[in-house]
Amino acid sequence: RGPKPDGVVAAPKETRPAGRQMGEAILTGLWRLGGDVMALGAGGDPWDKPSPSRRFAEPLHRFDWLPSLLATGEAGEREALRLTLDWRRVFGRWNTFSWGADILERRTVRLACGLRAITNRASDAEAALLTDGLARHGRQLLMIKAGPARAAERAAAAALAGATLGGRAGEQLMSHALAALAQALPVTILADGGHASRSPQAGLDLLLDLLTLDDGLSQRGRAPPEEMGRAIDRLGASLRVLVMPDGRLASFQGGEAGKAVDVAAARAALDMDAGAAAA
Repeated sequence: RGPKPDGVVAAPKETRPAGRQMGEAILTGLWRLGGDVMALGAGGDPWDKPSPSRRFAEPLHRFDWLPSLLATGEAGEREALRLTLDWRRVFGRWNTFSWGADILERRTVRLACGLRAITNRASDAEAALLTDGLARHGRQLLMIKAGPARAAERAAAAALAGATLGGRAGEQLMSHALAALAQALPVTILADGGHASRSPQAGLDLLLDLLTLDDGLSQRGRAPPEEMGRAIDRLGASLRVLVMPDGRLASFQGGEAGKAVDVAAARAALDMDAGAAAA
């Protein structure tokens, strides 16, 4: 429970690039997630039937599809509104799967970045439901006490939600989350710029989230904690060392090779920040 947000006051730009192809397929009712396919028909409801597999259900509930759907324009925004409201109707109450820490963390980032576009198509009552839902996401993330693993990622996602929301709800969430982030980052990011897990992919994922949060804080006129700027610099330096000739990441410690487009997006954002600082 907490104060009600006063609308959407920022639209953080997610650093991860989003293509239209998945969104266009979803508009026709064809969902491809985790290597599986579910054909629902246009306007179908993915929430009222079992997913074909867990590897499909996880990205579905993480809202990994949302940026691609929004990239299709007005039709995608209207469909995103419908799907998000339907998810809230079915899964708005806490449960161990769809509100699990990792899924909740990713969904919070997706919703924070897409909420302005979604609420542009919503009634006042619908917008209030969605902003309150994002505030609940952020508060729930801060309640999770699961040790240091992914504590920085959870705090960054909660801070992003706070930066997106107006009023006392947004300010409280942002302040509490940034304080938690400042504590977690020195534990998560080692002196050499590596992620504590030693997974290059984990380091890239956190860097992308921090760059997105940096944009959200900038829109709010809020300076990031010193620890966050230091973490971005260290992660950026480590990323440059770990990139292979084909543009992907080195793969070890359980990490994947990483998408070259994500690596390129992170490097472009870092170069842009460096250029702005030099100017």
